[in-house]
Amino acid sequence: MKRLVLCVAVAMSLQAATIGELFDALKRQPQTRLDAMQAEYAELTAQRVKEKLYPSATLFASYEHYNSATNLRPVPPTEINRLTADREPIPFAQTIERIGGKVNVPIFVKELFSLHDKAMAMAGSAKARKRLGRLQNEAIILGSDAKWRYLTALKKALDARKKSIRKIYEDTKIKVESGRAAGIALEKMEESINRIDTAMNSAEIEEAEIESVIESLTGLALDGPVPLKKTGSVRRGELFVLKPLQYEVEAGRHDVQAAYDVLYPKVTASAMWSENYAQHDVFTGEDVHRGYGNYMVGISMPLFEKSDYTAIQQAKIDLRKARFRLSKTAQEFEARAKALHRSLRLYERSAELAKKSIGNREKLLAYAKVAYETGRMSEEEYLRYEEALLDAQSRLYEAEANHWQALAQLAVIYGQDLSEIVR
Repeated sequence: MKRLVLCVAVAMSLQAATIGELFDALKRQPQTRLDAMQAEYAELTAQRVKEKLYPSATLFASYEHYNSATNLRPVPPTEINRLTADREPIPFAQTIERIGGKVNVPIFVKELFSLHDKAMAMAGSAKARKRLGRLQNEAIILGSDAKWRYLTALKKALDARKKSIRKIYEDTKIKVESGRAAGIALEKMEESINRIDTAMNSAEIEEAEIESVIESLTGLALDGPVPLKKTGSVRRGELFVLKPLQYEVEAGRHDVQAAYDVLYPKVTASAMWSENYAQHDVFTGEDVHRGYGNYMVGISMPLFEKSDYTAIQQAKIDLRKARFRLSKTAQEFEARAKALHRSLRLYERSAELAKKSIGNREKLLAYAKVAYETGRMSEEEYLRYEEALLDAQSRLYEAEANHWQALAQLAVIYGQDLSEIVR
């Protein structure tokens, strides 16, 4: 009994009740988390560049053995003369132990500032792509669910038409058996029913594909489409879909500047101190301990490196390419957004016309049934009325599905969360 309850609980956990639950499930999936990690990685890359502006410090220790006496530290002749005169140990030995530390401080390295700005721009591009990827997947889920709802409604309409024709078929069969109607009428109706079964089978194939798409994105196995209710509208504004490319153009500008910055002088400072130990000085046999250190401020100025100038030209070409990609993409999506806004109005109009047409064709079908049963209409004419009603119903469901899909695409273009538009 406990196992049965557990299985039911697991099955219920796989079934989402709302589109919002599907969106929440999407956020927990590996692909969404991978996009988040890529954005985080890009931010850390920018942080690493920035950290190169900080001082660096290291400790060191070494054990050194030479095949001839070596000084613990540089010793000028005057110091050797003094040590010899005072009979003090001279810092020379074959085995030397050292321990100490080093500090390096970049004072002015202009290239690092531009590289940091470039890395920050690329991090911004990665974050925009992360959000854009999530919005695109949400749009796929919403569009798939809308298509699934269309197919479900279509199957119901097909089933209704099949039952309607089947009833007429049974009545006609009695007439054929009694000799009051030709047998060809049954064959025509059987063919009509066969076409409905074929359409039903195609719809079920599409449903299976849609179910697979939704499950691959959310990890949830659905028994059917979730309900959709419009709670808001798409806000016109900046094309968010261009954000990643805009950041890439910004990164390209900083890359060009970084290529120029290589030609600037670099100013650095460093300091070092070590304690040096040796046993059995080669001259006196005594142990020796000497400290040694220095600090330095240096400047390096590049005079000529041909590859640096080639790198500048390459960076400029990369920047122009990024700008052309941005311009091309902006042109495409501006036209796409304009077309989608127009399509939304047309889909709404199509749905209104289809509803009106359904009402009219239901009345005409009722008339056609009476006319057929009384012998005032042939089976071909009657079946055309059945098909006309099915066509009107199909156009209504398709217009509604297309409306949701267009709405989802616009939300992606403007970077608006679909949770603000539908629930």
